[in-house]
Amino acid sequence: MSNGSLPHITWCPTGPLCYLPLHAAGVYSDPLGPRVYDFVVSSYVPSLAALLRCYNDIPETTPQALIVTQPATPGHSPLRGTVDERSRLATVFSESNIRKSTLDDAQATVDAVQVSWSAFALYNGPLTLAKLMSTMANDAELAFLSACQTAVGDSRTPEESAHLGADMLAVGFKGVVATTWSIVDNDAPVVVEAYYKELLALRNAGSVGKDETGAAYALHEATRVLREKVGVEDFARWVSFVHFGV
Repeated sequence: MSNGSLPHITWCPTGPLCYLPLHAAGVYSDPLGPRVYDFVVSSYVPSLAALLRCYNDIPETTPQALIVTQPATPGHSPLRGTVDERSRLATVFSESNIRKSTLDDAQATVDAVQVSWSAFALYNGPLTLAKLMSTMANDAELAFLSACQTAVGDSRTPEESAHLGADMLAVGFKGVVATTWSIVDNDAPVVVEAYYKELLALRNAGSVGKDETGAAYALHEATRVLREKVGVEDFARWVSFVHFGV
């Protein structure tokens, strides 16, 4: 990144450490206490091998974006915030050179917005990790899994980082934003909008270097925006958003 930006650190925790928000560690009993996010921008990787794969062949083609929303998935609580999220993203992308396509419940039946442990809850059934692993995308760059618990694996096997966020790296994405627990429906549009605005600003300024995507810095800014909106003491609302990869 450009000079003057915070250094970037990549965490590769194992065992029970996988469940700790290392990116938000700090002293919160003191309003001026040190916090990790004041000193570094954080990313996570499920393994060193996954990190090396992320650095390979970051695409340099004209970016394209697919926005997928499903406000009402059968058998799940409605996510009305996805409508606002889609609208905000459409506005952000309309001011850029990114070509976008949008799927919603009026146009498609395979739309992922809710996640249950190891599968996306689709309109016509679950999309499991096993199905995702059967696909590979050489030119996939970034994914933002704006849903609940997309970075949650099985607590019985903490050494195995098997969750949707990590699996998107395995199928070819270089960077993935996911969530470590349930999120507030109205918070997601705020974070997503701030994330893509910052990401586009970084790229337009030429601040993203070779073998980087800028996603970690964009999420760092987006969580700052949410933290200022809800308050640093509302820990559960802003800590959940994490970045995997580069």
